[in-house]
Amino acid sequence: MINNRASIIIPSLNEKNNLIRLINRLNQESFESIYVIDDGSTDGTASLKKEFPNVHFLFRQNRMGLISAEIDGMRLSNSDYVVIMDADLSHKPEDIKGMIDQAIKTSSDLVIGSRYTENGISNDEFIRRGISKVANLLFHVSFDINIKDCTSGFRIYSRRACNFLSTQVDLENGYVGQVDILKRLNGNGFKITEFPVVFVKRTEGKSKLKMKEIVNFFLFVIYNKKFLNFIIGGTSLTIVMIILSYIFVIFYPH
Repeated sequence: MINNRASIIIPSLNEKNNLIRLINRLNQESFESIYVIDDGSTDGTASLKKEFPNVHFLFRQNRMGLISAEIDGMRLSNSDYVVIMDADLSHKPEDIKGMIDQAIKTSSDLVIGSRYTENGISNDEFIRRGISKVANLLFHVSFDINIKDCTSGFRIYSRRACNFLSTQVDLENGYVGQVDILKRLNGNGFKITEFPVVFVKRTEGKSKLKMKEIVNFFLFVIYNKKFLNFIIGGTSLTIVMIILSYIFVIFYPH
């Protein structure tokens, strides 16, 4: 089976109820292993270790961040492919087989579960979808990498890509870290493709996206590529994104 060549990495912070549902769904497949990398949850997530003895739990005492959790998971696993997915049920386990199949057939080092490629669907809130769209436009203006969903956290990495990323000690964390990873893999000759997925709106728990994450994205875009390109093509987009970000904070406080 294709799935038994892959490990699942799930970064987690106060997602106990969602994790129960997600792990039960994943256990219906034959994945090599499942890892939950938890950043000091206070909702009883630690009790799941007894409920799911087949799952590997890494409990980190401090909130070390999303990307560092992903890298820790890559270091723990030794499978051919590593699947990174959110704990909030926004990523459908049913899409994984197709993503792995594409990685194998196309020799991709990274397959992104994309909301914005052909046949991809986003069911997220309007404001969040707007922020994501503008972020992707800024990404294209600044980095000229042909990826439609640069901020998607639903990804499959080859072992070669995992080994490379495990050596990168200065990766950006959080929202902007997904873009930093794309930039580094693309710049070092790794093959990146996209696979259409259906992004499901969270139904329980709180989003971890903060205003600080969005600001860090702006700073990364400005200081890490052609500043002239950003000024010419990105200024108006930045204004739009700032407005959307403030609306998001006002109407969806977390």
